[in-house]
Amino acid sequence: MATAAPMVWITILMSVFLVLIPVALLVVLQVWLCKKSKKLGLILPVLSFLMSLLLVLSMGTFQTIGGGSVQITDEHGTVIQEEYRHHTELTPGAIGAIAAVFLVSNIPTVVFGGIWLHYKNRRDFQDDLKKMKIEDLE
Repeated sequence: MATAAPMVWITILMSVFLVLIPVALLVVLQVWLCKKSKKLGLILPVLSFLMSLLLVLSMGTFQTIGGGSVQITDEHGTVIQEEYRHHTELTPGAIGAIAAVFLVSNIPTVVFGGIWLHYKNRRDFQDDLKKMKIEDLE
C-alpha cells in the first residue's frame, strides 16, 4: 500500500504535464503569430471556432438520428410485429447538452481571441504613437 502511493503521484504529474505542454505550445504559437501579423493571429481563433462548430453540429446530428426497433409480442413471447421508430426532435436535455458543449469547446477560441486582441490593441497604440511623433516633427 505504501509503495503504490508514489506511483499514483507520478502518474498524476505525468498526466498533468502531458495535457499542459500542448496547451502551452499552442499559446506560444498564438503569441508568435500575433506578433508577426494581425491576420496571422486570427488563424488559431478561427480554427478553434470552426472545430467547436463541427463538434456541436455533429452532436446535434447524432442526437436527432435516433430511434430503435420496437417488437410487439404475444403472451407466449412470439414476435408478432416489429417496427422501427425514428425521432427527429431534440429534447430540452439534448439542447442543454449541446449548449454546454458549445460553451466549453469555445474556451480556446476566447483565449486565442483575447491574445489576438491584446496584440492588436498594442500594435494600434504603437502606430498611433508613431503618427503623433511624425506630426510633432512637422
